[in-house]
Amino acid sequence: MLWAESAVAVGVIGALGVEALFVLDTPVASLWERRGVRTASAVALLGVAGGFAVLLGPIVVAAACWGLTTYFGILAVSLWYP
Repeated sequence: MLWAESAVAVGVIGALGVEALFVLDTPVASLWERRGVRTASAVALLGVAGGFAVLLGPIVVAAACWGLTTYFGILAVSLWYP
């Protein structure tokens, strides 16, 4: 399941879409500065992925893994090239 094209596409596009909300100077960027929002979003990601995984199966977990991988890739690049 991890290498399913749909899981890769949903995970990568989802992560890039969320990151675009922060880069494009939207209200979401100012919300992200709050510690509670960061914690709540991580818990929500795990909860939503877990809930959908029960309903739709492991493809959802694979998409969440790809989203997190994309996010950490972006983070690594941004730390490497400040």
